Amino acid sequence: MKMESVEKPRVRVVGEEKVKLKKSFVKPWMGVKYLFKKPVTIKIPFEKIEPAPKYRGFHTLNWKTCVGCNFCGQICPARAIEMTWMEVDGKLEKRPHPKVDYGRCTFCQFCVDVCPTGALGFTENFYLTTGGLEEDLELYDWVPIHPDKVREINEKFGDYRFPVERIEKKEDGTYVYHLRDGDTIEFKIVGYGIRPPAAARPKPAAKPAAKPAAKPAEKKEPPKTAQKQAETKEVQKQEENTRAQTGS
Repeated sequence: MKMESVEKPRVRVVGEEKVKLKKSFVKPWMGVKYLFKKPVTIKIPFEKIEPAPKYRGFHTLNWKTCVGCNFCGQICPARAIEMTWMEVDGKLEKRPHPKVDYGRCTFCQFCVDVCPTGALGFTENFYLTTGGLEEDLELYDWVPIHPDKVREINEKFGDYRFPVERIEKKEDGTYVYHLRDGDTIEFKIVGYGIRPPAAARPKPAAKPAAKPAAKPAEKKEPPKTAQKQAETKEVQKQEENTRAQTGS
């Protein structure tokens, strides 16, 4: 049997009959008229716009009220939060704190809604640009700072930019946040996760030393006097037995 050829339907573009294929020398010059109009975009960083009320921007964190429950990390749909153990002024924090990766964060703020103590919050700051250097990437992965400090920086500059100007990372794991107002925040990251790092875990109590096994008590030999008395009694019994036999 010969297969009958099936004609493929012609794909038709909507509005195809309205497309003019004639070349035009005027249309390329029509954009010149926009040179004399006010631009729609804004010139960052020379111009700024006011964000909407309660705009969901960068996070803030009160380190003292954070209990390290990891509710924020569990609810995050982008897996942008990692619990971090920090050492501040040579002392290990009692609980881990969330570290936010803005390369993954979608700014849904589910983490803020689920925080049981209200330690995690957000600000209206939305502006974060860098010079393209490799060390600038540290700005996109940070442990949020106290909301009062962010508010103080906003009142001073009022441009809704990221409150940290530069993050310095040292070889021993120490991070230094250089804030825009000249202050610094320094801490050391010693581990990640819910459980404390091995170096910070309390050492188990030492077991008491095992007592040496008691030696078996040695049998005391009866004194010689008692042994002699026993021998004399046995001799007397034998003599009595022999007498009884001869008398009979």
